[in-house]
Amino acid sequence: MSTPSGMQQQLESVPGNAKLSFLREAFRVDLRARTSIVQLFEKAGELLDEENHVLGRSSGRLDQVLGFGNTMTERDLLQMYENSSLKDKALCVVLVLKLAVAMLEYGQNTVDAELMLQKVSHSLGLPSPTLNLGARTVQISFGSGPAFLLNCKMDLLVDKLLDVCALCKHVAQNEDVDAAQALCVLDAVIQRPLPFGWLVQLINLECVCSWAAMAAFMGSWEDMAAAALIAPFTLLTRQFCLRSGLANLELVLCSLVVGIVTPLIWRHVVQVPLCHVPVLWGCALLIYLPGCELIYGTYEIKYGSVVNGASQLIAALVRCMIMGLGLTIGWQVFGRDAAVSATQGKQGALASMVPADACDGTGPPWQFVFGVLNFPMLFHCFASLNMRLADMIDAFCVAYPSLLIFMALVQHGTFPGYVTDAAGIFIAANIASGFERWKGTPVCISVVPMVIILAPGWPSVRSVLNSMQKTEHIDVKPTSFWTDLALQGAAYAVGLSLALGMWRAWNHKNTHAQGKEDAEVESSSSSNPSSPH
Repeated sequence: MSTPSGMQQQLESVPGNAKLSFLREAFRVDLRARTSIVQLFEKAGELLDEENHVLGRSSGRLDQVLGFGNTMTERDLLQMYENSSLKDKALCVVLVLKLAVAMLEYGQNTVDAELMLQKVSHSLGLPSPTLNLGARTVQISFGSGPAFLLNCKMDLLVDKLLDVCALCKHVAQNEDVDAAQALCVLDAVIQRPLPFGWLVQLINLECVCSWAAMAAFMGSWEDMAAAALIAPFTLLTRQFCLRSGLANLELVLCSLVVGIVTPLIWRHVVQVPLCHVPVLWGCALLIYLPGCELIYGTYEIKYGSVVNGASQLIAALVRCMIMGLGLTIGWQVFGRDAAVSATQGKQGALASMVPADACDGTGPPWQFVFGVLNFPMLFHCFASLNMRLADMIDAFCVAYPSLLIFMALVQHGTFPGYVTDAAGIFIAANIASGFERWKGTPVCISVVPMVIILAPGWPSVRSVLNSMQKTEHIDVKPTSFWTDLALQGAAYAVGLSLALGMWRAWNHKNTHAQGKEDAEVESSSSSNPSSPH
């Protein structure tokens, strides 16, 4: 996004109608419910009837690139199969490739994406594919055909992920699906604008970071006010990096900026005790704290994707270290000697480290936080993930009770910490699996907002800061942040795997039973021509 001055220049350089369109796009909120897959297929069929086809695709569609950073066109793919035994299935191959990249781009984990692609390929009559799905690349081959290496970048866009998963399930459950029609539906989903404009999205992220002071870190109202003042600097830096082609430096620069701004707000605007500072920088960097990487990393290792899982865990570790170093470097600008009162008057490096030890219980009672304040927190979490208003109800019914039960277990100290972590995710995954079974909502869509509120990477960043303090001979006892990260990720993955394993076994059984029932109905109909269809 543009900076405020850049926005002003853009508005001054465009006509009045364009200015109105610019502002309308900024504040756009799509209140419509998602169109069902059946309706999308009907629209796709009408559109295809109006076009001149080559193998079911218009010439213009064949010449479009696969997208997501890939320059290969559909026509190129079809030509690769010109003299292959899969020539008649070439368009089905294109569909599977685009579905694979789209699922990862929109937030599906590699384990579930691989299962979906196997079912889709079987339904389309393709040989069982050889899959290697990663966070940055997709490798797929069918039988003795060519192997494809495509680019991808894992993100989470709930609105599009819901439709792509629904499309996969529709194709997997109907063997007579036309590949050209399915590709037309997929194109419509990919090209459709997100439900919220860019300015509405920024406002939601600001609200998430602000409410996190209380809903995620159990801080005070003063902490929330300070977080609301610091978070805009993070978001502006983020937009600057994305607009300037500096995406690779986004985490470093955002950590630096937060380290620079936090001591100013803390010392001159919202004056709170030193132990409140970890909550302030934690809120400002909430969107960068590793969460999904911990769950997906251990989860994928458990299901055999060792390389992908290990890379995500290492990425989480490195992210924590970068945030700790960036905060410390930025803190030196205005945070020099800020902790003199905590070092018995000593100055220099001892008093210039980023505070890492947080207060306990400075905010309202946990019942009020998780029973009341989680309403606005979850709403803005869902909106920041581009979830339509109509889709928030299911996700809320998963995250809200799961968080409430999880915090009750934490407060009453019934189980050890990591057991509580596993139990909380187990409960959430079971409820989410129920909604996936009956309404088709992917589990990750309901579980990820809960992980955001739990902020599992925050203690690890604090441990990194404590480790740097120890090198300056400060009397601290830092925990091993790698052990913290790995164990917390493992606890989440155990709870998730236990729940998903049971539900998948049931779903798999029901799928076979439904397929057998459909086959019996079809056989009965063919043997009795007079029976109605």
